[in-house]
Amino acid sequence: MKPIVTSIEELYGRREPTGDRILDEVVNCLRKTQIIAAADLAILMDVKKSYLYGTMHILTGLPLGDFINRWRLLQARELLRQGAEGEAKPGFGQSATGTNRVKRLDKVARRCGWRSYRVLLRVAKRYGFKLEQ
Repeated sequence: MKPIVTSIEELYGRREPTGDRILDEVVNCLRKTQIIAAADLAILMDVKKSYLYGTMHILTGLPLGDFINRWRLLQARELLRQGAEGEAKPGFGQSATGTNRVKRLDKVARRCGWRSYRVLLRVAKRYGFKLEQ
């Protein structure tokens, strides 16, 4: 069976429902809270964990944990872009230090459910995901 989702990026930007109850509920839960584990979704949705995992794998072609990680990476990229657009450029006597970047990455990582920016960067590398484009 071919997955109904061709890309997570498309699904992330989509605002209308997909037509599949399980997929729509997972997406709604992920939009409401950035910090959620795969097992917690089954509890929130009142379905068996094995059913949710299997259904999401069929619908997306990805294990549920991978789907959630990729979703969080998209959220992190969006937050980093929003921060970059709203930040003031360094002027005379100011420097754009690496510590500011680390603080921003750490803040974004925590908002998206990771313990630190190092975990965020490691997961991004594992999936070949570029956070800042």
